Amino acid sequence: MATTPQPAAFGSTPWGKDWIRRVEPIAVTRPNPMLPRARSLVRNDAVAVDPSKIGEFRCVVSTGKKVETAVISLPRYGAGERKSVLRILARHTRGAVASGDLPDEVHAELVASALSPVPNVTETSCTCSRRIDPCLHVTAATYAVSLIVDQMPTSALAVRGVDLSATTVSTDFPRRWMPIESVDAAAFYG
Repeated sequence: MATTPQPAAFGSTPWGKDWIRRVEPIAVTRPNPMLPRARSLVRNDAVAVDPSKIGEFRCVVSTGKKVETAVISLPRYGAGERKSVLRILARHTRGAVASGDLPDEVHAELVASALSPVPNVTETSCTCSRRIDPCLHVTAATYAVSLIVDQMPTSALAVRGVDLSATTVSTDFPRRWMPIESVDAAAFYG
């Protein structure tokens, strides 16, 4: 018996839940009819996110014949804040964040230290002409970003300006282990 794949769960980690709370606040007075359509756009791969620029997520949202660009801008961490974030990362990850995954304890400590990966104030813009704030495209972009940071929490810190390359090299290996990068593939496989 074949099973159909389950749709992506938005906000399945604390990293993604922060983003979901931007469009689904706890204190709502009435349902937002735009949310199901925005989730559907993300599930149908109609949202392409470019997280490569520090300080913003640029998303291209395709709604049938129209293509709109939604931008979510975030403030960068200050120099002192970046150092604090790196200290927290070093304490919890032992210096290895190359996989992109981070434990939920890191998120909890960042929030407790007032260094939340999702700041209270973000700016959004969209190329559409809708007067609703946030529009369907920004809402869909927010859902798409939540999936990205659920899968790779380091992206939530990288977009805020934290250079994670300093924490990706770990020399803290047990004696019997060796870094995989030091193995010559041709010699190993013959």
